[in-house]
Amino acid sequence: MITKKCPVCRGEIRIFYDNEPGDEVYCEECEQEFEILSLNPLRLDALESTDYYEEESYGSYDEQYEN
Repeated sequence: MITKKCPVCRGEIRIFYDNEPGDEVYCEECEQEFEILSLNPLRLDALESTDYYEEESYGSYDEQYEN
């Protein structure tokens, strides 16, 4: 297993020996997701974080239950 420091929070990102380019990994501290671009040298690309609780995604509570 290889570890790399997260550029966002300096937490730990674990890359296992069976991971390969195209796989997604994440930081254990801030949960930012990364795609493995290459293994030698190790290069990661941050994926766009998704906030599942954004109001734009689901609308407000009042909009959902209006008559």
